[in-house]
Amino acid sequence: MGPGKETAQNPMKKNRTLGIIIAFGLLQPLISTADDLFRLSWRGTVYTTGANGQVSARSMSERDFVNRVASDNGLDPRTLVFVYRADKHDTAVVFAATGGFVADVIQMEYQFTEVSNTTQTKKVRQAFLFDESHNGALGSAFGTETAKRDTNGNLISLSFKGTFQYSIPENSAVYSGTFSTSGRVKDVSGG
Repeated sequence: MGPGKETAQNPMKKNRTLGIIIAFGLLQPLISTADDLFRLSWRGTVYTTGANGQVSARSMSERDFVNRVASDNGLDPRTLVFVYRADKHDTAVVFAATGGFVADVIQMEYQFTEVSNTTQTKKVRQAFLFDESHNGALGSAFGTETAKRDTNGNLISLSFKGTFQYSIPENSAVYSGTFSTSGRVKDVSGG
């Protein structure tokens, strides 16, 4: 080979190839993967003691979470949606248009028991519920999750339905109700 030509035998080419591989490896953690997000209906009743000393009940929904997060972050609640993050086993408020994360709401991933079929397409889960403001479990949820995946294991669709019950002790409030997922929220936020 003449001068200046690089071959597989040439150490300069090996060093450049190795440098590219190392650079790609260092960039890999910066490349984020999209979350699998599904709209989550969270409907129920909150029980408290009224001003008259009697137990009072009022309806609550996922919009209560969205409105609180919007208020806490100076955002328009019409731009936000409450979702179930399937791979994380938790709930969050995200931007409806991009799936961009705004705030965690309730986590179900720390303590749970799950049984599933051999193909992992149907799971029954009992989980303790946590939030960012409390050290201990607030209550629990029971649900059935049915998933469809493609041949590469990517989640195509998901149905997660069940019941919840929890309390917020400092508010003397007890919550009870049902939840269910609906359509996917596409995460194009890049983070």
